[in-house]
Amino acid sequence: MSKTHRILLISTGGTIAGQVATDKRDDQEIRTADDFSEVIKPTVTSLEKKWNLDLEVEPHALCDVDSSDINPQHWIDLAGHIRKEYDNYDSFLVTHGTNTLGYTCAALTFALANLNKPVILTGSQVPSGMPGTDAMTNLNNAMRVAVWPREKNTIKGVLAVFGSHIITGTRVKKDTEFDYDAFKSFSTGSVGRIGRIININENNLLKHLSYLSTPLYPEARRATDLICENDFDMRIVSLTEYPGMSPDIITSLVDNNDVKGIILRAFGAGDASTNLQACFEYLKSKEIPVVVTTQAPNGNSNFQVNEPGQYLKEHDLAIPAYDMSIEAQTTKLAWLLAKRNKGDLTYSQVCQEMVHDIRGEINVMWEVGL
Repeated sequence: MSKTHRILLISTGGTIAGQVATDKRDDQEIRTADDFSEVIKPTVTSLEKKWNLDLEVEPHALCDVDSSDINPQHWIDLAGHIRKEYDNYDSFLVTHGTNTLGYTCAALTFALANLNKPVILTGSQVPSGMPGTDAMTNLNNAMRVAVWPREKNTIKGVLAVFGSHIITGTRVKKDTEFDYDAFKSFSTGSVGRIGRIININENNLLKHLSYLSTPLYPEARRATDLICENDFDMRIVSLTEYPGMSPDIITSLVDNNDVKGIILRAFGAGDASTNLQACFEYLKSKEIPVVVTTQAPNGNSNFQVNEPGQYLKEHDLAIPAYDMSIEAQTTKLAWLLAKRNKGDLTYSQVCQEMVHDIRGEINVMWEVGL
């Protein structure tokens, strides 16, 4: 007897739905969750036969926007809707534009702590229905992962399936505007690859799964057990340092715009200019958390290499980002600031939690001299 597996297919717009520039649309139809649930029927039929399942796909259109216009309210709505429907479905499949896919994946990962079901996000480089589209390939592959009846180390939690990569939610990074393999796993290996077969990296999958059940909470079997903390305080300034940058730029932003957190892309391994040291001291006095990352695409901000970074560490003036992506840094800081607003965390605790590996977003690395 086949087992029933219910999938909620949530659409948010983006390229996969046809959200492209008007002059490139060529009368392209905008597709919704209803349309996607129709076009994947052949895949559903094939998976039912292969895995002896009775698959039911229900569509839901959350919004229809270019992903550049995705904002924290969409994250709140998306996480909240998943929690609302948690008891009614076995898997959740989300179609999303590529520009902010990494941010949404990270935000959902922080918001939904103890998922016992898969939440799979995907999109496309070329709109559905246009020549050369990768929409159906990505959607079909996401469906394969979402319903895979794996007996050992089952697939669950927030993941992106795009091109040939299966990526944990806090490591989703857009790597190219052109290639079909548009996303890579930032700084760490993918959970798996997908093509003719699904090839899982068991060690990376086990690490991904380890964050979904801790001594503080078990994996959520029902919605009443699901920890959904989907508030984000986006009063954050994200800046890139350049030689000769005036500290007045940062202090004036804080003084005049109610800024509650800062992300600074500094030089080297988190080596902000000594010209900014007084600014860092001022921000600490105002209890404004400052996360310092690196401008090097594959760098690691650890405050251990050069004197400017070591000064920040020795005087506890900033938070090293280590190997967190900008997407993970931003959503994590916003998520923690929301907790601070509620009185759940102090300034010091926000700083401590930023370097605590909560959802697989960070590896704290120490350099040892020879």
